[in-house]
Amino acid sequence: MKPKSKPLRRLGYLGLGLLLSAILLYLLFLLFLRPTPIKVGGFTSFTDENTMIFEVINEGFADVELLDVRVNDGRKPAKAELGVSYSLHLVGGEGLDEDPDIEFVDIREIPIRPELMPDEKRAALNQSSRIPLNYGIRLYNDEPITQIEVKYKYGGITFTRELPMGRFFNNG
Repeated sequence: MKPKSKPLRRLGYLGLGLLLSAILLYLLFLLFLRPTPIKVGGFTSFTDENTMIFEVINEGFADVELLDVRVNDGRKPAKAELGVSYSLHLVGGEGLDEDPDIEFVDIREIPIRPELMPDEKRAALNQSSRIPLNYGIRLYNDEPITQIEVKYKYGGITFTRELPMGRFFNNG
């Protein structure tokens, strides 16, 4: 067998270096420039403040897989569900269980897809297959909810994020 020539070997090392650099840049982008693709659109809090629904929007470019939701300093809520709307009806407010275009599933069951543009949403409504258009997380708890933390996987990396609730909670 003939040994590889130096220029061919250098080209191989250059290609490997470029591939590793691209992977490193991708990881840096995920970790530092876009680590929180999940945004909160709005809340529905019920009178007892033990039940809450918040709209979840994926502003990233890849699916978000929910792993866990915690409330009030890391405690597991009594129940956490992912609401998926196949219409323009947001997952919030009353009467969601009666709406045939909204279903509630386990938070790990369906990934949250990147948000569609308005014209893409209108086009999705005209298709025969059901395409998720809006998402929300419904939490039931034994005591009033004052803080929410979401653990999710994005781009193959696991993140934990406290959702900025601001004025939505009575921290009294």
